[in-house]
Amino acid sequence: MVRNIKSNMLVVVACLALVLVGCSRETDTGPLTAMVSPAIPSTVQEISNPLRGQYEDLMEPLFPQGQPVQQRYPAWPASYDASLRVSWRQLQPADPASLPPDAPDDRKFDFRVIDDALARLADRGMRLMLRIDAYSSCCHASYPDNTNIAIPDWLRAVPGTSTSFPGPAKGPSAGVTQVVPNFNDPTYLNDFAQLLAALGRRYDNDERLSVFEFSGYGDSSENHVAYLRDRLGAPGPAPDESVARLGYYSQFRDQNITAASIHQLIAANVSAFPHTQLVTSPANPEIVRELFADDVTEKLSAPVGVRSDCLGVEAPMPNWAEASDSEYVQTKDVVVGTLRQRLATAPVITEWCRLPSGTSPESYYARGLHDVIKYHVSMTSSRNFPDQRAGSPMDPELYVLWAQANATAGYRYSVEARPGSQSLDGQVAAISVAWTNYGSAAATEKWVPGYRLVDFAGQVIRTLPATVDLRALVPDQPGDRTSDQPLPASATETVRVDLAGLPAGHYTLRASVDWQQHKPNGTHVMNYPPMQLARDGRDTAGFYPIATLDIPRDAQSSVNTQ
Repeated sequence: MVRNIKSNMLVVVACLALVLVGCSRETDTGPLTAMVSPAIPSTVQEISNPLRGQYEDLMEPLFPQGQPVQQRYPAWPASYDASLRVSWRQLQPADPASLPPDAPDDRKFDFRVIDDALARLADRGMRLMLRIDAYSSCCHASYPDNTNIAIPDWLRAVPGTSTSFPGPAKGPSAGVTQVVPNFNDPTYLNDFAQLLAALGRRYDNDERLSVFEFSGYGDSSENHVAYLRDRLGAPGPAPDESVARLGYYSQFRDQNITAASIHQLIAANVSAFPHTQLVTSPANPEIVRELFADDVTEKLSAPVGVRSDCLGVEAPMPNWAEASDSEYVQTKDVVVGTLRQRLATAPVITEWCRLPSGTSPESYYARGLHDVIKYHVSMTSSRNFPDQRAGSPMDPELYVLWAQANATAGYRYSVEARPGSQSLDGQVAAISVAWTNYGSAAATEKWVPGYRLVDFAGQVIRTLPATVDLRALVPDQPGDRTSDQPLPASATETVRVDLAGLPAGHYTLRASVDWQQHKPNGTHVMNYPPMQLARDGRDTAGFYPIATLDIPRDAQSSVNTQ
């Protein structure tokens, strides 16, 4: 307690402000207690939160705990997310023509694999990211009837809906018949749209489904047909023919869907899932252009994000959007800038890629880390990197690179009050509070920050809103692949506490970020605790102390008369 209150009232009143450091004069020590809690670096500790970091890709357990040979490394903290890909064939085995026109969806479709995944994940406090395949060139050990087919038999029986290729002469799929949809066929497009509509009716309002991946075109619904070009002898149109045949420019002969078919497929995906976060592979420039357009964004609960499938080998920005010899880059097409901007404002979900021949593991993991930072990657997968299926323990130096890529991915917020920023205006104490994102990307779901003033007994005395926009805290990345850490992005706001009527005592100002990502008329409602911040001090309610306030009994009456 400061002595001689009457002779030095200004010092006493000033000491009622909230601060991180003590308030003092030359000879006196004020009632405020320092509360310093530095941000925890990503090199020290992973911070688990929804839609960030490592996720259970294709329901595969997190690494390293998913592999017994890696027991030298501690278990990775729990994830809130998992992904699943399901073939159209599995979802709709019955020919719709054999059913009454008014048959319910449960008779037309078999949703059990999705229902089971949603239920199992929800029991673990997790959500699902879902994609539907109509063709996938990879990667089963064997195929029934020596045929790789992901569309229903009844659709294959309709002339023009698919083409059966004899398969490559060499490789793991040698001699296996490849049944590839004709992605521009009206029957194919109409029937796939009906599948999407049924999925939307069942799952769009289901809060256990966090992400739906744009589905219906390409190899594994990844929006390209490079396998047809490279292995099946069926390339897309040559560049000088592409505009006339497809309706847009295609430079690498890895596209065969027309602009009209793209428009129809986009309409079906968007109509089915207006309340669920959509993401898409950026492999096709016309799909990116249309899906990222303002008129599509207006129909959705959030802007469409990106799904990139070759971390460590290829950048989330595809060649058509980044290579110096790309027509889109050379002509400065606006779609390139649109895609780059979207990387910073929507989720970027990645999957690792197999290690190419001649590439060192060290350069592979280093590129993965640097691309996570450069392209604002939100999520990294639990599978498909070289050491995931290794028969020996991962090299410690490689593990450090891998772990850093995972811990850096996505948002990583911390909060602190600014020492020396306290002030008093009448009976209102104020202090500057800084929110900082140390991760590669901003949070894209609805996270609402706020404050509460808590007394010594733990009772909430004041609830105070925050004005900071966490989505705007996007690290400004360098233009090369040399950085091992994102550049922190910060915003500062002033928190004001009305001291009038506060009883004498010790108080703590605490901050938290509440998850409020709920769907309209949501079913199977999910609720998450407040965000884990990259700092110590979290209490049982998910709040973090950032400053203290002591109001002595003999000072309170002076405050109330100001």
